[in-house]
Amino acid sequence: MAVQIRNVARDTYLLDCGRDPFFSTSNIAYFLDDEMPVLIDPGSGAAAAELLDGMSQMGIDLQKLSYIIPTHIHLDHGGGAGYLAQHLSKPKVVLHPKGAAHMTDTSVLVRGARLIFGQDFEQSLGQVVPIPRERVHVASDGEVIRLGKREIRIIFSPGHAAHHIALFDSLTNGLFCGDALGFLAESMPDIPFPVGLSPFDPRAYVQTIDKLAALRPEVIFYAHHGPRTEVDQLIGKVKEICLAFDDIIRRGIMSGEDDQHISQHILDYSSGLAQQAELPVFARVGISGYIQYYRNHRNNC
Repeated sequence: MAVQIRNVARDTYLLDCGRDPFFSTSNIAYFLDDEMPVLIDPGSGAAAAELLDGMSQMGIDLQKLSYIIPTHIHLDHGGGAGYLAQHLSKPKVVLHPKGAAHMTDTSVLVRGARLIFGQDFEQSLGQVVPIPRERVHVASDGEVIRLGKREIRIIFSPGHAAHHIALFDSLTNGLFCGDALGFLAESMPDIPFPVGLSPFDPRAYVQTIDKLAALRPEVIFYAHHGPRTEVDQLIGKVKEICLAFDDIIRRGIMSGEDDQHISQHILDYSSGLAQQAELPVFARVGISGYIQYYRNHRNNC
């Protein structure tokens, strides 16, 4: 599929690289056009290859990139960062300190991908190429990167992953949230579901929601959906759903229910939010991390 590019805010472009073959989610990256251009969430190796080819065909020279910033190192967000670093000589790759080592030595990342996606995952998602250490910029919480007309502030945002960051843009007052503020499906575009794939920390996730809400963004740039301006409504909803999930799961565990019954309670609650019987696969598989967390922390239920 050819990359689709769309101007979504001042000097801010959404890059649609098609569908993820496993979850059928949109592969979306963002390009910030500035004196020091930035690419956010390059996606998998396959998506990054599409980006590199598609952008050049549209006359955008990615060789001029200054930074590549995955919000986290999961393959659908950062798996292609090494591929781009291999083909582009200039940009630094900005990573959370807990994710940097896994991108310079990708053996653990690849081993986990084989367990989740199968031994031949590279055929669909592309290769996970290590990033040379000298090309990595290890971020700090609150760090500001000046690009020219705009500044990008890095906000550590754990919960979905310990190595997750969000990015606040001074030019648009926009927040590039990765998966820290939930997942919006096309079939349920106003219901941001928490993305609770294991390992997952639901308490840190809620703390992150509050931390990001305090920034008062005017627009949220969702990783798999695109920009939305109903900021207070969406942030309030994802927190409400998180707390409801917590309550349902903790009560189920304390009552001695098995995972299947607890999952069904969650599915019943979630379906009722939009009067929809079939939930997006991302919402369904995301329940497992919640349940595992509370089983591992049963004494805190």
